[in-house]
Amino acid sequence: MRNAIEVNNMIVTIDNSGCIGSKELDAVQVPDEITAYFTARTAILEQLCAGALPIQLLMANFSGDIVWASYEQGFKRAFDEMKLAMPPLTGSSESNFQALQSAVSLTILGQKKFQRTIQDCAYFVVGEPLVGNEVLANPQKVAKLHELYERLVDETIVAIWPTGSKGIAAEIERFIGKGFTSAVDLHTSAGPSSAVLVAVQYHNIQQFKTKMTAPIYEITTL
Repeated sequence: MRNAIEVNNMIVTIDNSGCIGSKELDAVQVPDEITAYFTARTAILEQLCAGALPIQLLMANFSGDIVWASYEQGFKRAFDEMKLAMPPLTGSSESNFQALQSAVSLTILGQKKFQRTIQDCAYFVVGEPLVGNEVLANPQKVAKLHELYERLVDETIVAIWPTGSKGIAAEIERFIGKGFTSAVDLHTSAGPSSAVLVAVQYHNIQQFKTKMTAPIYEITTL
């Protein structure tokens, strides 16, 4: 697992977003639904990384009651993309004080569904490292949530590993160990997991490549 933890046979993942949304002082100006979508996407990818699927959502909303519905719609968009019903959502909103910038956190509880392995596999980066407005400007370079999920279901992909602000190189080391590289920028922040590492068994490589629409970079030994 990457940043997930296991508690009483439940997989717990979390992601948050700050200063991204529709408030005047937000550093990145986007609709609140978009903020919520990418927050949910990252937390879901962490679930898939652990071989689990979400069963309960918990939101901490610091942006005020008025945006709850938009955040909920953004979460739902992520599950609609995977053709899954959104799990129940509960949580809390800060309503006593008005924050000057947007902030939301999503915790997901999940149950294990997939067997994962990185043994006897080829490794790839799907997508490219993007952050902030780059994500919105380059959707064709972002790893697609539904494609990764579908390939896990049909076992074309046997393990995934999201990337983030530490860059791809750090996550490759955590995923498969030292001594690997790839022909993509390895050190730039990958923001909301715009790039995802995957393990593919050798006999499934061609099928995998035909099913991904984002750029693919092989991870090779140094």
